[in-house]
Amino acid sequence: MKYSKFTRVSSALVCAVLLAGCGASDDDGGNPRSEEEALAVSDGLTVADPAVVAASDIPVFPIEKYLPKVGEDARIAAASGELIRECMAGFGFTYEPPAPSQETLDSGENGANRARRYGVSSAASAAVNGFHLPKDGLGGQQPPPGIPPMSEAENKVFIGDQDPATGVAPGDKVAGKEIPPGGCSGEAQRRLKIEPRQRMAEKINNVSFARSQENAQVKKALQEWSACMGRAGHTYKTPLDALDRLTGETPSPAELSAAKADVKCKDSVNLVGVWFAVESEIQETLIARNEEVLAQDGTSFDALVRRASEEIAKS
Repeated sequence: MKYSKFTRVSSALVCAVLLAGCGASDDDGGNPRSEEEALAVSDGLTVADPAVVAASDIPVFPIEKYLPKVGEDARIAAASGELIRECMAGFGFTYEPPAPSQETLDSGENGANRARRYGVSSAASAAVNGFHLPKDGLGGQQPPPGIPPMSEAENKVFIGDQDPATGVAPGDKVAGKEIPPGGCSGEAQRRLKIEPRQRMAEKINNVSFARSQENAQVKKALQEWSACMGRAGHTYKTPLDALDRLTGETPSPAELSAAKADVKCKDSVNLVGVWFAVESEIQETLIARNEEVLAQDGTSFDALVRRASEEIAKS
């Protein structure tokens, strides 16, 4: 999904900070169909009379009820961090895992990223920040702190043979102790029963966004938006073009002007209303086709979050 510079920290990134996957291994949620069949989208989809939707007021997407919340992923990452800390200590290393804020742990946001899914949506933010995120991050959320610098030996124990660059082979030792498969991060994954795989809800979220951009109805709305931007003196084919034009840490006067025009043009041609309607229809179709695997994923993920919460409570 091409909106990474606009987004809040995604669930995948929160987990990647500690090299922990977001899928649960209790139940692999196997889909009897091929993935291509499970996620196929009709090329001729059309939504009659899409509702008028302001750029700043995007409704809830159908897939959101199935998506992991930022707070849930943060709990998994925090639990992984504690287990990694414990494992690293066994090798004589002091590891302090990145600690998510309470605000992040409590966050109900998810990967649908309504606030920036179709680019800048707030006229007030556009006037101050242009296409840049607010200084305090989207919705006040802070990016997770990074993994602290490590020595070569620490890195070997941390990641083990997951990264060929470490040169770690099965059975290798540090300080006389054998490095577990995948290092301490791999050990944490096994203890929490998590695996690095994408859940069906996340696949649907990504596919609906990508395929909606190929839809004729959305393309027409994008052309109307682009023409509106042209009349305002700005050349953009889609709102996502701004991703490739961000420069510096602060917006230029030209960027501020373009961002304000962007929001106005979205509302003028009902771009968000059309795009949301088409994408929601795609999601509804894919949800109906994959109800069983979505339910299985949800059950196993809920169990994973409980295990993570229990681990945090021990620390």
